[in-house]
Order: sequence, then C-alpha cells, then structure tokens
Amino acid sequence: MRRRPLTAYVLTLALGVLAIAALRDLARLGDALPWNQLYDFADFYCAGAALNDHADPYRYEPLHRCEHTVNATEAYRRDPARAVPAPLPAYDFPPFMLAARFNFSLVRAIDAVAIVAAIAAAIGGLCLLRIPLDLAALGLAFPGAYLLLAAGQVVPFALLALVFCSVALAHRRDGAAGVLAALTLVEPHLGLPVCVAMLVWSPRSRLSTVATAVVLGAIALATVGFGGALEYVARVIPAQAAAETGYVYQYSLTYLLSALGAPQTAALLLGDVSYVAMLIAGLWLGRHLSGALGRRELLAYMPAACSVIGGTYVHMVDLAVAIPAVLVLATRLEGRPKQVAAVALALLAVPWIAVWITKKLFLASVFVVAAILVRLQAGRAVSLATFVSIAGAIYLFELWPPAAFAATTSKTFAASDLVQAAWRDYVVALGRGEPQWLIVKLPTWAALGGILSASCAALRARRPPG
Repeated sequence: MRRRPLTAYVLTLALGVLAIAALRDLARLGDALPWNQLYDFADFYCAGAALNDHADPYRYEPLHRCEHTVNATEAYRRDPARAVPAPLPAYDFPPFMLAARFNFSLVRAIDAVAIVAAIAAAIGGLCLLRIPLDLAALGLAFPGAYLLLAAGQVVPFALLALVFCSVALAHRRDGAAGVLAALTLVEPHLGLPVCVAMLVWSPRSRLSTVATAVVLGAIALATVGFGGALEYVARVIPAQAAAETGYVYQYSLTYLLSALGAPQTAALLLGDVSYVAMLIAGLWLGRHLSGALGRRELLAYMPAACSVIGGTYVHMVDLAVAIPAVLVLATRLEGRPKQVAAVALALLAVPWIAVWITKKLFLASVFVVAAILVRLQAGRAVSLATFVSIAGAIYLFELWPPAAFAATTSKTFAASDLVQAAWRDYVVALGRGEPQWLIVKLPTWAALGGILSASCAALRARRPPG
C-alpha cells in the first residue's frame, strides 16, 4: 500500500484547523449572516404588491410607501424619501404578486429557502458535468450561497437555469437546453448571450428557445400590458443603467470609465459596445472550446461568463454566473492554462467587497482559496504564491476599511416618477467613495481576464503546428 506523504497530512490538518476557525467566525456574524439580510427582497415584494393593486411596479409610488412599511432597517428610517427599484422584467413578477398576498416575514423566509435550494441544485448540476462536488461547492460558496442569499436576488434562479441548460447540452438534450436557456432571461443581461448561443450553435434548440421566450413575453404582457412592457424596455432599463453608472458596487466597464472621470454618456455608450463585443467573444470561445475540449456545456457557460466582462451593468451578485465556466476550465485544462484558470477560480471565489467590509469573513475566504488550490493541484509554487497574495491583499484591504458609506435622498419625487429617479439621487449623494472602492475590484477583473486568457491559451495549445 502506498503511503501518503507527510505534507498531505500536514495540509489536511491545517485546512481542518482553518475550517473550524472560519466556522467560529461565521457563527459570530449575527445580523450580517446572509439569511438575516435578503436586502433586495423587499423591493420585489413591493413590486408584486403594486401589481396586486393594479399599479405600476416601476413608479415611485406605491413602491416607496410599501418599502418603508415592510423594511425597518436604519437606512429607511434615516432616509424618508428612499426607494430602491425593482428593475425586473414583468414576467418575473407573478411569484412576487403571489408572495405579496402573504405576511412579509413568512414569504421572506420562503424566498431564503428557495435561494438555498437553487444554489444546492446548481452545485448538484455541476456534479452531473463531472465537476467534483467539493470543488463546485467551494466555487459557489461565496459568489453563490453567501452573496446571493444576502441579496435576496433572482440571480440564483438564472444560475440554476444556466447550469442545467449546460447539463442538457452535455447530454444531447438540446430541446430542454433551449427551454432552460430562455429561463436564464429572468436576468435579461445575463441570459441574452446564452439564448443567442443556443440560436446560433444549437439548431435543435432553436424552436424551444424561441417558444419559451414567447411564453415569457406573453406572461409579461398579461402582467403589465403592452404599455408596461414597452416602459420597461424603453425607459426602465436605460434609467437603471444611468442611475448606477457610478455606483460603487458595480463591476461594469461603464462604472470603471465613470470612476476614471469619463462623461456618463460616453461611459454608457462604451459599456454597450463592450457588451456586444463580449457577447461575440463568448459565442466564439464557447464554440471553439466546446469542440477542442469535447465539452458542449461551454457553448452556454462561456457566453454567460463573458456577460459579466465589461458592459454597462454588472453587479456584485451577477459574478456567480462566471463560476461554471471557470470550474470546467480549471478541471479540464492542463499545464499553464489550467494554472491560470485555477488562479481565476480562487480570485472569483473571494467576496472581495464583503470580506473587506466584514472582517469575520477573512478566515472563511482564505480557507476556500486554500481548499480550491489544494484540490486543483495547480502546482506548488503557483498555489503558494496565489494563496499568499490573496490572503495578503485581503489583510491589507482590512487595514484600511471603507469609511461609513451612507447617504440620504436629497429630493422629493412625484408618484409617477420612475423609481430610478430616487435611486439615482441616492447614488449621486453616495459619491464615488475612496480609491479603495476601485482597487478592491482589481482581483475580480483580473480573474475575469484570466478566464479569457486561459481559454485562448487552451485553444492555441490545441492548434496544429505550422
């Protein structure tokens, strides 16, 4: 029987001690625990309540009044004019209309359970693609389970549809893949590239993709009518992008350009151009990587990953959709491309803004990074350098935590105004924050660049010489 080297036992012991210490810190988070937050759920709940009252869910009233009724946080008590948009397509609203008929605390708990179930199912779906269970769970622990639960967002359900769309592709069930691709449109800017990929590269999924999209459109029309659907496309989407141009939780190219002083119009235009460019890049990479690696799931995963590179609107919670692509790359590539993908996964697995603000996440973050690097066996030097760099970067950020970052809405708004008017006023009042708010995003941007670099390197390595 072959003996395990002593270093393996030492590593296992070290990871075990680190895991216990991390769990101890997580247990002390209190109100910062993700199931105590779900900070966006109230906005969606109130949009459902507005529709139940035959009101417009995209207008300042009755959303503002409802949010102040159900949300007892300090931010709402301190800011009487505060209102947060619910910028979802109308076909997302029927579940929230049903939820708004019941007690807020009850349906908030149900939503938390649904999000946890969606993330657990997504991890299970990744296992069907021969991604090791522990690695899938580590990759999604913070970008999925922690951040998405804390937000109370609909992104987990887009992620779930994305994962099983690719499972269907891998098993040659293209009709089912088309249905699931269309369901990723619960978050339109994340799902659109996936749907385009199905239409372009999977002829057998075209009918089901289009049919499901038509059903979603019919649900939207039945929910808000033609006028409401037109308002969403023509006014709400552009207003939401403009309102968050300089919002410090954004990762988009538009945000970066705005932070560097570019005019808003130019920042938005270049963000739109980059979104189209990355959509094309995702289609190209998905097609060529799926053929080179024999992994059809990349037809959907690469466009999804590219949807959060550049663009006009990339929130912290959107980054989870890049994890499936990098998991496949990190487990299927060899040599230098594998190392780049492993580093990218380790960087994406860290909730950089959250761990910067909440120091009790430090040990849990470095545990996840260490476990990913040990599991992938990307090389001792690369793994050690990556671990030390990430742990050191988090530590340095925590030496200079962000200043108290809050503002109050300075104006009053008409009931018929879009909610984005109030939100834009609040974002402007927040300001751009210290330079650290820009610097803390660099590791994530580097990870997204690493996905592209590993993909291109893998394709070059498989290109015939001459």
